Amino acid sequence: MKRILVTGALGQIGSELIIKLRERYGTEHIIATDIRKNGNPVVQSGPFETLDVTDAKEMAAVAKKYQVDTVIHLAALLSATAEKNPLLAWNLNMGGLVNALEVARELNLQFFTPSSIGAFGPTTPKDHTPQDTIQRPITMYGVNKVAGELLCDYYYYKFGVDTRGLRFPGLISYVTPPGGGTTDNAVEI
Repeated sequence: MKRILVTGALGQIGSELIIKLRERYGTEHIIATDIRKNGNPVVQSGPFETLDVTDAKEMAAVAKKYQVDTVIHLAALLSATAEKNPLLAWNLNMGGLVNALEVARELNLQFFTPSSIGAFGPTTPKDHTPQDTIQRPITMYGVNKVAGELLCDYYYYKFGVDTRGLRFPGLISYVTPPGGGTTDNAVEI
């Protein structure tokens, strides 16, 4: 049976994904983590650990403690917030990603992290966009996503880490309020 560690579990994707994963694989098999702990049902419905993804040793310790076989890395500073503090965005988004990839490499885990439409830029073709196309984002979040895709490729080719990703368009959760993404502005209008 799968044992999955999810970072950023209280965000817009994680808050709903955790509940579905626990229904599918069993409550004790889905280990939710986030930098904060609150009254979210995710915290109450199964294993939860407070985890700062920039702490590589702690991330490895949590993965070992629960003997996970998969990491779903969702922790990230989103686009609008990343633009306000680009250095923090780089340190969190890229530092957290490389830490999660290292844990996956060291423990031979499967690995998933989302990418985003933010990986594209104004010069990307808007119609019939091919999978391999120009990626010249003009936001820190977009730069993080392009670099993250390449870093995952590197870990696959260099170390054989089973990395997977998917480029999502903008997301809006019906459970979790926006948290610094581009859709936050739409909610405020």
